[in-house]
Amino acid sequence: MNFQFCKVKSVIALLLAMAMLVVGFAGCGGNNNSASSGAGASQGGNKEPIVFTYALSTEPDTLDPSVWFTTSPLNLNVYQPLLEVNPAGSAEPFRFVIAESYTVSEDGLTWTFKIREGMKFHDGTPVNAEAVRFSVQRTKDIEAAPAGIWSTVESMNVLSDYVIEFKLNAAVPFDYIVAAGYGSFIMSPTAVKENEKDGDLAQAWMTDNAVGSGPWKLREWTRGERMVFDRNPDYFGGWEEGQPDMVVIKFVTEYSTARLMLEKGEADMVDFIPADQVEDIRKIDGISAESYPSFETLYLQFNHEKAPTDSKEVRQALSYAFNYDGVTKITNGESRPMKGILPSNMWGYSDETFQYNFDLEKARQILDDAGYKDKTLTLNAYYSSEDDILRQVIEMYKGDLAKINVDLQVETAPFSTIASKQKEFDTSANIFTRYWWCDYVDPNDFVYYLLHSDANYKITYYKDEAMDKLIDDAHKIAGVDKEKAIEMYQQINDIITEDAHSIFAFEKNVVVPMRTWVKDYVYNASYPRIVEFYDLRIEK
Repeated sequence: MNFQFCKVKSVIALLLAMAMLVVGFAGCGGNNNSASSGAGASQGGNKEPIVFTYALSTEPDTLDPSVWFTTSPLNLNVYQPLLEVNPAGSAEPFRFVIAESYTVSEDGLTWTFKIREGMKFHDGTPVNAEAVRFSVQRTKDIEAAPAGIWSTVESMNVLSDYVIEFKLNAAVPFDYIVAAGYGSFIMSPTAVKENEKDGDLAQAWMTDNAVGSGPWKLREWTRGERMVFDRNPDYFGGWEEGQPDMVVIKFVTEYSTARLMLEKGEADMVDFIPADQVEDIRKIDGISAESYPSFETLYLQFNHEKAPTDSKEVRQALSYAFNYDGVTKITNGESRPMKGILPSNMWGYSDETFQYNFDLEKARQILDDAGYKDKTLTLNAYYSSEDDILRQVIEMYKGDLAKINVDLQVETAPFSTIASKQKEFDTSANIFTRYWWCDYVDPNDFVYYLLHSDANYKITYYKDEAMDKLIDDAHKIAGVDKEKAIEMYQQINDIITEDAHSIFAFEKNVVVPMRTWVKDYVYNASYPRIVEFYDLRIEK
């Protein structure tokens, strides 16, 4: 371990600090009575180091930033991108991280980034232009899900030790892409090369190990139990009093257990709280549960090739039969009905887009006119068993549909199971429930993955070449003519809303329960469910 003490006066003080590590680590938790490497950097050798404990409901399968495509404690903590999108309301859209500046050619096809000098990876090797090129190329070569964000990159040229040029095949908003929450992270080429076996680009090793340039270094990962992170003493941002000295992630799948840890102070923050318990936990002294707008959305996606949802009239009727306000009540006011496919805080959204409302009479009339008068309409739906809000939403919808003589047959299973069934047409359902949030802050990340036939056909069985072209064209010009792209995204929204492509159920808020002694937490909708531990201050 690498200890770095600023105020240690003698060998005795150093030995005492190491003893604190041994004794305190066994009981590390919300009481912050543990030590870590680098503990004295801001606290002084005679002070107890600060430990931030986070109860996390899900555990990553892999630590490889070229492979993971979901939230991980490593996002923005161990690994970093060239840029980071600032939270809503910030004076500037981006924060420079590995890059310290960039320029864009007039045609939007050449982006040149100046890399911040003096940064180091956790293995001590330099963060430079070649490391950026290597990391992007590795992600592209592995061809896992994160590789998709780099699809417009035609070539990369290292112009000098600290300057890299990207040549694109379309004028996309590339600044948002390099700031993505997945796939954009830069890793140590040295660590990859030293641990590569049989041409695997070190994928086996990177599954369990991490070498980034962020403020936190992975010390330990005990699967099914916890991760432990120490400060990176070489982090370019430096360290201040009150910042954590160590971060402990405890994997806690049961919310009741996580809540008890929060109440006892054994956890400083938890990542999840059921909607029906938000008000209850807000009443507990010493705990806050603030609500923040997010890009997280829920769709009930129709199967466009399987009867009866292959009919636009049936889809429109089913859209009117959905109780949007009832869903808001289920989420205890922490959601809003959507107007089309884009959340209201995403650029390209239009408040003028038509919005379906709950009208069972109108729904029944549309079905009658479509030839279903005095007939029972039968269809089926899949939803993920991991989410109780989905259960309540589907049960409410089933009950309302029964009032207009529509029989909704429901099947629930883990998301991976229902997704596999949906991807085979013979076992696909008429309605597939699906959450979505963006990988990077761009409407394309919604419309491409939810509408484009290349990306989404095997879920909705929707294919429209004109729509595919509209999506492609909007994305290709967004980097040079954003206003025109916005017009095109609004056109997309209008088309798929009139077509009743899906039920646009809600965009939701994210509630973050934490102890009130945690200060300076800022929610960033661009990186959902990611906590940047470096920003936090602990004041007990």
